[in-house]
Amino acid sequence: MKTTFNITFICFMSIVFFGCKKYDDDYKAFLDNKEIKYSGKIGTAGYNTGNLRAQLVWNPSPDPSITKYIITWNNGANKLEVQATTHNPRDLVKVIIPNLDEYVYTFSVVSYDSDGNKSIATEINNVRVYGAAYTATLLNRGVNTIEPYVFQPDGTLKLNFNKRDAMNVATTIRYTNILGAVEEMQLLADDNSMVIPNYKTGTTIQYRSSYYPEASSIDAFNAAQFSDFPTIIKVTECDKSLFKELNLPTDIASEYGWILPHVWDNIKGQDQGFHTGGSGMPQWFSFDIGEQVQLDNFRLWQRESALYSVGNIKVFEVWVSNNPNSNGTWDSWTKLQTFTSFKPSGLPKGQNTDQDKAFAQAGEKFVFPTAIPKYRYIRIKVLETWGNEGYLHFSELTFYKRN
Repeated sequence: MKTTFNITFICFMSIVFFGCKKYDDDYKAFLDNKEIKYSGKIGTAGYNTGNLRAQLVWNPSPDPSITKYIITWNNGANKLEVQATTHNPRDLVKVIIPNLDEYVYTFSVVSYDSDGNKSIATEINNVRVYGAAYTATLLNRGVNTIEPYVFQPDGTLKLNFNKRDAMNVATTIRYTNILGAVEEMQLLADDNSMVIPNYKTGTTIQYRSSYYPEASSIDAFNAAQFSDFPTIIKVTECDKSLFKELNLPTDIASEYGWILPHVWDNIKGQDQGFHTGGSGMPQWFSFDIGEQVQLDNFRLWQRESALYSVGNIKVFEVWVSNNPNSNGTWDSWTKLQTFTSFKPSGLPKGQNTDQDKAFAQAGEKFVFPTAIPKYRYIRIKVLETWGNEGYLHFSELTFYKRN
């Protein structure tokens, strides 16, 4: 019985052995009796976005047999072949994929060796490509609305902008120079102002900003259109050497040796200026600035020993003329505007903050209406003082004209 079992077991194992032997190389029929060999795949891969294009980047395979890479996208409908020029895995291969749509892509990169063996594919996913739709969202950099520009002492023009957005690259400034030619300058992203040395007064300035959609973008995108910079008006100080007191019959007289010419002597911060007697309000005085000009603004300095108090001017009118009547009447004068002096803190009389003091010491600025005609003679009619006194006093006046 034991012998019969052994013979049966041996027969069974033979069948299993020869059966396996028959099928263990059947796969070769599917591979045409050839062994599969994979070439080395690329290393770390990424991308840099662009304007209707993208740049793919990767570390090359160290496999020295690699001769080329084939990039495919759109589910294999598009491809690009790139020759392998390095096998140093520390190098970077950079390939531009042009003529793309504004879309999010997946790219596949496969290495090939000289025998045509290919690597396992490396996918570079979520590659966003930008174009017109992104451009339409871009806005030009904001202008500093408080002081958009200033003419510097040397005559150059300084343009002021707000702090840039995070992805702003630069802003192109387009202007006309003194020779009448159009020029362009670049305001860098981290700069908030730019000086134009040769601007032609009265001409238009335009600007357009550019942005990166992503930090590693290979292309900057311009806003769709140039914007017009606020109108540039060159403002200069009126020549005080031309100023003269008119002394018209109805004008208020000076007192205590504080005569009117003191308010255009450029001495500020001292107890010296114009002071009148206590005849009650309103009071007015008139003077000649020596030439017909288009007035832009003026600054008034208070008597510092009595800031926002006593006879310092609070509410007043500015009148102008080119041919004032010698009898001092008002029919030859034109009222430009009523002004009210401002105290930053708003505190009661006698209580002044450091901000109040600094504001007054800088000279309070009052701006005239735009597009007024040119005038030569000025009359200031004071309606109210900060201390509600029947007299007035102040230290200095400076007028500015539009050129």
